Formats: sequence, structure tokens, C-alpha cells
Amino acid sequence: MAKNHTRYIFSMGELKRKDNSIAFSNEKGHFYIPIEDTRELYCLNEVSFNTKFLDFVSRARITMHLFNYHGNYSGTFYPKDSYISGDLTIKQSYAFVENRQSIAKNIVLAISKNIYEVLYHYFRHGTKELKPYLDWLKNDAPKFLEKELSIEQIMFIEGQIWHRFYDSFKHFLPEDFVMN
Repeated sequence: MAKNHTRYIFSMGELKRKDNSIAFSNEKGHFYIPIEDTRELYCLNEVSFNTKFLDFVSRARITMHLFNYHGNYSGTFYPKDSYISGDLTIKQSYAFVENRQSIAKNIVLAISKNIYEVLYHYFRHGTKELKPYLDWLKNDAPKFLEKELSIEQIMFIEGQIWHRFYDSFKHFLPEDFVMN
């Protein structure tokens, strides 16, 4: 059976394991939550339970999201990954580094394009001093990002983009607003 239900608990009470089910009890009575089709459980109020219950929920592969009395998020309990192995973790970390660089480059490229659009608005309306900034953002920044770069180098290019953006303020902001 597919685990595709999300269950919500809105009132204060206690969660226990009872007859291989989840039992919720409070002043209104006892309620059973079937584990077979429950994927996650949201406790949206103060709910008490013990480690034996957490072990049961973990073996049933149910994720629990916990909120306090005021509705603020407290944390999430994730079941232990039953397929964890050292080799898999190492491979995942390598994939993360490769994806991280690609994602970082795309984010910085998007920042560059957005800043270009902002500055181009002022350029179109007569602030011709922005031409060197626009040329750098359109031509140079993307070329730098095409190279094989470390995360630190990508961050440096992002810093250069923001530096040039802030430096351009002197050309279109009133003198009272220019940053020193």
C-alpha cells in the first residue's frame, strides 16, 4: 500500500504506539492513526511522546513535523535511512560538489542579467555613463563564468558584479543617496 497521506494533529495530547498503530489521546478521547498509508505527521500543537514511539515511527518510515503551542516550527524528525552506506554517501558528496558549482554559476549569471536589466533601464532614459558597466555585465561576466571555477572564484565574480552595480549608483541616484 502506498504511503500517501499526511495526517494533522491540531490539539494538545499524547502520541503512543498501541497495537502496531499510532494512538493519539487527549481529554476528548483516544484516536487511532493507521501507519500503513501515513507518510508524514504534522503535530501543530504541544504533543508528548517517548523514544519508543519515535523508534516505532522511524521503522514505519513516517516523518514528523513538530510545532509548538504558538504554531511556530520546532523541527522535523526524519526516519533513519535504511540504505545508508559509506560508498553511497561519498558518491553523493561528489555529485553535490559538481551540482553546487553549476547551480552557483547559474545563480550568479542570473544576478548579472537582472542587474544588467536594472542598469539598462537608466541607460535608455539618458544615463549614458552606464555603458561600461553594461558592457562588462553583458560580455565579460558571462565569459568568466564559462570557465572551470571553484566556488570561491564564483563568489569573487559575484562580488565584482555587486561592486560594479553599487559603483554605478553615482550616475543615476541623487547625490544625497550615493553610498560612500
